[in-house]
Amino acid sequence: MAIDKSKFLEQFKSETAEHLQNLNLGLLKLEKSPSDEICLKEMMREAHTIKGSSLMMGFKNISDIAHIMEDGLEKALNGKLTLGKSQFDILFKCLDHIEPLLGSTEENQTKSESIENLSKEAMKNFLDTQKEINALEKNIEIISQKAPASEYIPPKEKTIDKIIVNNDGKKSLPEENTTAEINKKISYDESIRVTTNKLNKLVNNAGELVTAKIRLNDIVKKIETQSEHIETLSDSFLKLLKDLKNTSETIDFLSSSIQMEIMKARMLPVSAIFNTFPRAIRDLAIEKGKKINFEIKGEETQLDKAILDEIKEPLIHLLRNAVDHGIEKPEERFKKNKNETGTIILSAYQEGSQVIIETSDDGNGINHEQVKKIAIQNNLISKEKTHELSTEEIYQFIFSHGFSTKEEVSDISGRGVGLSVVKDTINKLKGRLEIKSSPNGTTFIMRLPLTLVITESLIVSSGTSAFAIPIDSVIETIRIQNEDIKTIESKNAIKLRGRVIPVVNISEIFNLPKKGIMEKKFFPAVIIERDGKKAAIIVDEMLGRQEIIGKGIGEPLKNISHVAGATILGSGKVILILDVHSLVDKIGAGYTRVPTPKTNKERSARAKKNILLAEDTMSTALLEKNVLESVGYSVVIARDGKEALDRATNENFDIIISDVLMPVMNGFELVKNLRKKDSYKNTPIIIVTTRESEEDKKYGLESGADAYILKSEFTSDSFLETIERLAG
Repeated sequence: MAIDKSKFLEQFKSETAEHLQNLNLGLLKLEKSPSDEICLKEMMREAHTIKGSSLMMGFKNISDIAHIMEDGLEKALNGKLTLGKSQFDILFKCLDHIEPLLGSTEENQTKSESIENLSKEAMKNFLDTQKEINALEKNIEIISQKAPASEYIPPKEKTIDKIIVNNDGKKSLPEENTTAEINKKISYDESIRVTTNKLNKLVNNAGELVTAKIRLNDIVKKIETQSEHIETLSDSFLKLLKDLKNTSETIDFLSSSIQMEIMKARMLPVSAIFNTFPRAIRDLAIEKGKKINFEIKGEETQLDKAILDEIKEPLIHLLRNAVDHGIEKPEERFKKNKNETGTIILSAYQEGSQVIIETSDDGNGINHEQVKKIAIQNNLISKEKTHELSTEEIYQFIFSHGFSTKEEVSDISGRGVGLSVVKDTINKLKGRLEIKSSPNGTTFIMRLPLTLVITESLIVSSGTSAFAIPIDSVIETIRIQNEDIKTIESKNAIKLRGRVIPVVNISEIFNLPKKGIMEKKFFPAVIIERDGKKAAIIVDEMLGRQEIIGKGIGEPLKNISHVAGATILGSGKVILILDVHSLVDKIGAGYTRVPTPKTNKERSARAKKNILLAEDTMSTALLEKNVLESVGYSVVIARDGKEALDRATNENFDIIISDVLMPVMNGFELVKNLRKKDSYKNTPIIIVTTRESEEDKKYGLESGADAYILKSEFTSDSFLETIERLAG
């Protein structure tokens, strides 16, 4: 009865790939210590396993190649063969032949000429005596006369039997209970295979559960707050409230646990990709004529599979760069009194909510002046401005597309493409890339989030809108005044500890309406950083830190500039997650100017406008009137809201300024009534008051005021700036 092997195919390919990785690592270890008997047994067992499983699955070519490897390793184990460079080259060639064959089908197993040549080469290097070689070559010639090379049949099994008989009593295979050292490195708890797609669905569902949990907690808090204002509540309601709170806490705990466990299921040790690099480094070192000792540290560090899949290519670029640009050739290192063998270290470790991956070498280091020279040649920066840049900012030029300090272009590096790919990938993963370099070597530092699903963010607001800024990109938060903002080369900037930092208001970034902006003497700003470049974003308020579940955004919102995604707050409100990388670049290039105080001369040049000032305290009214008239405005004073409304009805005013606490009609009522009139629907209205409560501020803005200025923070400059900004 025919057996349907197709349902076992993926399992076979996955297991064989693991065995190939173990062989790669083991052979690299064996190359340093060819007589290591334990390692020889382990490698023999790996080859034997591949030989048997591939034969069962119909992959005859793979089985034959694994058989070649097993024979050579067996002879080395029995002392019949000394493993040298040529033998290791053949063993590695065998692995290189097997890997592409895994992608073929059982039916497509015709032996190729390259496999024929590999078999002949292995026979010459793995057999004991010239007599055996001549005999086998004779057999090979006879076979090739009988049939084309594509139908070549390897030596009969009895030849192998003969070799095993002459084994001096040693076992040809390790005992069944032998545990491979390298297998230990990748063995974990008992597991089942789950598709990434299923895990992603579970993660999404867990994220929705967490969002619902946050929403429930928010509702419970609101009920508790409202219940405090009710003097008498029935016992049954209080009990119900207590039960609701307990249930909320239980859901809180369970949802967090579920989410944590699901996230763990997506985590893999970085060894899953790290262990593929030693062989590549070995081959590149040989190709470039260099001696390199490659070390891996922290391979057990866990990282989200989605991130792990993305960083393999960038790491390959960095490691190739270290081989080609970093490590010198032995003769050059000797002249520098360095060890002729260079060292490249790939390490990983967790630091808080980040995983840090470093690639370091003890080679040349980055030529600081050469980088500046090429950056100027490529028109990336002017010669004059290079003096303003920090060392870290200069290093960032090497990530520009087409940038290379190597005059000779090679297949390994020197085209200026690889490092730009590294930067783009790290930015996409919401990570950071740093460089440290000296004449004694270079270190590239990747700072990556543990997972792409959960992000700790700073929640900020502008008017009625809120935004999330990933906390890993936030350097600090500060308070600034209008007077702190200077115009430097047509861009707005502030000076922070001697460094010029470009600044923009978040409302300018997203073209938010002016209405709803609350004027203050001091306003908060968030300092963000990417790739060594800093920028300041002015916001209305900082609402605090919060872990968020990031979501992608579909049409038509996905094309919005400077947005990385969206999330849902506990209140149920959907907010945007800022793309810090694009923001830093854009702010540095110059944005619409943030309003800054103008001189009296500039103000007086404006056309005269009529202002209605509603203020019942005469000293305050006269002070404000004096400030306004000093720059050319015409001011009419009304002693209460009713008088102001009457005058506004009978006259035309360009701007309305009002106190809140006034007789007959207060400022809030005045604003509401004015907004009902067609002639004042779009007229700038500013409230100037002593009432500082959040409720009053919110009520004033909701009533229709465009700005809310506190008398305790009143300055003539900020007062005039607000008026000019709103009046246009």
